[in-house]
Amino acid sequence: MRPTLNVLSEDLIVRILDEAKRILAETGMEIRGPQLKTRLLDLGLKTDASGDRLLFPADVVEKAIETAPESFTLYDRDSQPHAELGGYNVNFVPGSSGLKILDHRTGETRLANSTDFVEYVRLADGLEHLGYLATAFSTNNDIEPRVSDAWRLYMSLVNSKRPVASGAFGEHGIPRLVSLLQHFRSDAAELAARPMSVFTITATGNFRYGEDSCQNLLDCVEAGIPVEIVPVTLMGLIAPVTLVGALVFHCVDVLTGLTIAQLLRPGHPVLFGGAPATFHMKAASSPMAAIEAQHLDVAYVAIAKYLGLPSQAYMALSDGKALDAQAGGESFSSALLAALAGVNSVAGPGMLDFVLTFSLPKLVFDNEVCG
Repeated sequence: MRPTLNVLSEDLIVRILDEAKRILAETGMEIRGPQLKTRLLDLGLKTDASGDRLLFPADVVEKAIETAPESFTLYDRDSQPHAELGGYNVNFVPGSSGLKILDHRTGETRLANSTDFVEYVRLADGLEHLGYLATAFSTNNDIEPRVSDAWRLYMSLVNSKRPVASGAFGEHGIPRLVSLLQHFRSDAAELAARPMSVFTITATGNFRYGEDSCQNLLDCVEAGIPVEIVPVTLMGLIAPVTLVGALVFHCVDVLTGLTIAQLLRPGHPVLFGGAPATFHMKAASSPMAAIEAQHLDVAYVAIAKYLGLPSQAYMALSDGKALDAQAGGESFSSALLAALAGVNSVAGPGMLDFVLTFSLPKLVFDNEVCG
């Protein structure tokens, strides 16, 4: 009885994937992390004529897709199963990467501090329609930026037992985050067997993985931490403005991360993710709630479903600057699309202003929408 949404035919999905695999095999990907590049060369990948780009043959990519799990479970702090990611299971998760907070007491948008973050975690912990939590925004107002990624994960872990989506801000941040998670597991093997977090790996775009993304992906896989590969596909700037062209670019980025993870550790959990946006040349803005971006979201989720892979998307959010009619309309419409498409991890509740600002009242509103 559940309605579903699919905007791509199977023939078009096959054509998009064939084109993405052709690019990976013939153009390849620039892997800027020296340690990861060496590991991949040792595993048998070849470079192009210039030696700058690694080539991913189609059979290697296809084997990686077959090896990646169709679903996986996130466990809470007490090692109890909490959220299943796969199939048509939909988990709404607070949006990530915020830099500011909309203060509900004063109406001011300002840099967030640690008190704001603790209030957020304790509030989100009691919202029944959120699947799990996320390190939603940075506390740049009172914490040294170089350790702020670890600090926000620490505050999440000590104020809630729920799993949490997180990630590192720099090239060497993952081991520090893993050490925090390890406090709640007996050893590294149990942490990998009962993961309590999924970490974001941001594909750099333009057929390139930067130093941070390379090292973070390598460290996550070695620690057994599930990853979500999240290209920021800017339609009309670093990707084609057309849906099909942008989908090809998006698939290239995601399949690269997925293939690397499976080469390093076959069977490693990977979410087929993304944070696409249209690029508005005149305003120099990147609307993530734009209908073209939402179209791209549900389209790549259809591709993930075709491949039998769990999915993630930035939806159920608003580009507006306040909790108003625009915020309600954009959040509800994209949440509905995400639910119909069967996105396994929907990152967005609580977010405003092109994912720059977090709002606690909006999180409460969005919890009702998600329900």
